[in-house]
Amino acid sequence: MKTRFESKWANRAAQAGILLAALGLFFAIRPDIYGSAATRIHADYQRKVLTPKIISEYMRESARPKLQIGAGASNAAGWLNTDIEPGAGQAFLDITEPLPFGDQSVYDIFGEHVIEHVTYEQALYFLKESHRVLAPGGKVRMVTPNLLKFAALLREPNPEYFARKLDFHSWPADTPDPACFILNNEMRSFGHQFVYTPAMLRASFEKAGFTQIKQWAPGDTDDPDLTGMEIRPRGDWKDVNALEAMAFEATR
Repeated sequence: MKTRFESKWANRAAQAGILLAALGLFFAIRPDIYGSAATRIHADYQRKVLTPKIISEYMRESARPKLQIGAGASNAAGWLNTDIEPGAGQAFLDITEPLPFGDQSVYDIFGEHVIEHVTYEQALYFLKESHRVLAPGGKVRMVTPNLLKFAALLREPNPEYFARKLDFHSWPADTPDPACFILNNEMRSFGHQFVYTPAMLRASFEKAGFTQIKQWAPGDTDDPDLTGMEIRPRGDWKDVNALEAMAFEATR
């Protein structure tokens, strides 16, 4: 009996070894498939294991929860920093899906150059979800390109801005019509899906249920929780960002 039992497990171990060797050989021949599989496994682990833990711990320990979407490299202290491609310590969050928070449980929501990366309908859904999860008196602040400012360049060229913008993105400096080139790329590049005018963004906030809505210049706010959250107004890109972007805050 003992010999038969040992033989059975020896055979299974041998089969497992053969399978692992075959997989190793296959992945050595097709590293692209191995990379794709590893990426999917990492993403699933991030979404299904790490993210729920990060969110639950933050919500449990924070007396005034604050959510940053599309955080990228900006890990703001005291905020729940999230991204669709999260970095270390960040939670996965897709703003086209229901926000994983209870009603009236979050005090501030912030996103810098995020909502233009989803469709108009998806952004409107996100703003409705923001209205749902914000506590009374809570704010959502969105910073995004201002389509009116880009369109104005067609009427009033700004050579200094053109030169800096083209150089920053490594776009051809000898384009015959920089305003046309920049406007088209702002609409179609970087994964942009929908670029707003102030009137369109304000209307989206209103459709989402907000009534207290205010437009700000990039980097400006009177809310201490939101002060200093933006990256672009801090560095050499400050003047260019001021010519391109707008900020809106809406209070629940």
